[in-house]
Amino acid sequence: MKLNNAIAGPAYLKVAAAIREAIAKGELKAGDQLPAGPKLASDFGVALMTVRRAIEALRTEGLLRSSHGVGVFVAAPDDNVSELDSLRAEVDQLRDRVDHLEQLVSSAKATRAE
Repeated sequence: MKLNNAIAGPAYLKVAAAIREAIAKGELKAGDQLPAGPKLASDFGVALMTVRRAIEALRTEGLLRSSHGVGVFVAAPDDNVSELDSLRAEVDQLRDRVDHLEQLVSSAKATRAE
């Protein structure tokens, strides 16, 4: 993986583009673990924070997934769907909890008003 200096913008976008290109070309496949952050920073000749920012951008795109204490991996297409479904379920649960809390507050206000 090499940085493409023809890409305009900050270094993290160049790092993200290089990783994205490696995935597109099949150099990195679903399930492959990326080298550790310091190794990537050294390979690209950038600061560790630049690599972290690039990885975060690719995680947001759904191309990478992180496992705390284990590493960063190329996401499988199925990972993106299951993660999205999981997030939707969590949002639904939060919505239900907020509705319940609003009902409790309304009931408490009505009781005090009496």
